[in-house]
Amino acid sequence: MIKYLLFFLSILFATDNLSAKKIEIPKPVKVEALKEGTATRPVELSKIVVKLNRGEPYGTIKGGLLCIGKEPLIWRGGKLQLDPTDFNEVFKDELDKLGFNVSNDSSALFDEGQDNRTEFLVGGTIKSMYVEVCFPKSGFGNTYSAKGLAILEVEWQIYDRLNKKVVDKFTTKTGARQKKSVSGGLDALVFSAFGENVRALVASKKLEKALVGKPVDLSVAKSANPQFPIINIASSKALSMTVPDAVGSTVLIQSGNGHGSGFLISDDGYFLTNFHVVGQAKYVKIIWSDGVETLGEVVRSDRGRDIALLKGANRDRSPILLRSNEINVGQEVYAIGAPLDKELQNTVTRGIISASRILDGYKYLQSDVSVVPGNSGGPLIDESGRLVGVTVSGIRINNASQGINLFIPATEAFDFLALKNN
Repeated sequence: MIKYLLFFLSILFATDNLSAKKIEIPKPVKVEALKEGTATRPVELSKIVVKLNRGEPYGTIKGGLLCIGKEPLIWRGGKLQLDPTDFNEVFKDELDKLGFNVSNDSSALFDEGQDNRTEFLVGGTIKSMYVEVCFPKSGFGNTYSAKGLAILEVEWQIYDRLNKKVVDKFTTKTGARQKKSVSGGLDALVFSAFGENVRALVASKKLEKALVGKPVDLSVAKSANPQFPIINIASSKALSMTVPDAVGSTVLIQSGNGHGSGFLISDDGYFLTNFHVVGQAKYVKIIWSDGVETLGEVVRSDRGRDIALLKGANRDRSPILLRSNEINVGQEVYAIGAPLDKELQNTVTRGIISASRILDGYKYLQSDVSVVPGNSGGPLIDESGRLVGVTVSGIRINNASQGINLFIPATEAFDFLALKNN
């Protein structure tokens, strides 16, 4: 009987060892810390998402002192079950040890809710994951201690908040093996593998290329330095304008990015809108307040300032003229645009100027005037129909507006696109 038992055990151990040999984990990445005193721009992990198909197996789970059994681990989709704050802690710990300047943690991929000092965000997509986990003491009620291995393939993106663009991408695939049981179970294995991928990202020098340098003081407004020749804006038709007149000069912009708003600023057919409304499109559809459709060409833009200039037919409409003096806090303003749906084009809302702010190195006007997605790129005007600002964004919590909305000052929009009144 003892002979048969020993034979059975030898098969189990051989099977387990054979399984372990099939999976080769890359050697630990060798990473050198930055030289002492090296200045780096603040960075933070924005979000980690898992891109596995629902029902896809991603490893095996075993139990008992002999680590027998081989139940598959199946991805059930939905929200990642691992605590996202732990990814942040691993990311921060690894970069801190290597001499990088890591900001406070956040949980929004490329959102505007990060630490205001942060200049760069790093986001990651886990494209594949393999885990072999064993709970040796599971028969004794201990499901917290585990050993095994985990391998992750992570596609990284490095995002420049000041210029609002992804500056680099890189994919790492590595992992970690834990031969002795540690607390934390499967989570601990995955986070160890994630830490190795963070080190592999640093070893690629992608982060170093983006981050090494003196941090920018984001409390000081960035000056316009457009690489464009000056365009003189011809706007002689309307010396004054009513709010209804301004509605007639505000248009709906349709591009591959969906829809937004825009408005006529000159007799010769120049329009303003946001960069994020037109994206990389060369031509967009302009839909007027009376439903007439014309074609607009994107002739210049500034991604960081999120402003774009279009050229098209003016249809003999009067342009919305620039206000000659600064507007004060408490003064009444009106926003015009197409909130949420194209059918709601020509919507006018009223509010006041709440504040003037500098965020991420850019000037903004803050107002409680109601704007939502679809208003982007539309005009903010005073009671005389003069241009005050361009709608750009608003703070929303659980998809509900908070009455805190941001507008590009009109003079800034002109400066960054090298526009001058004739």
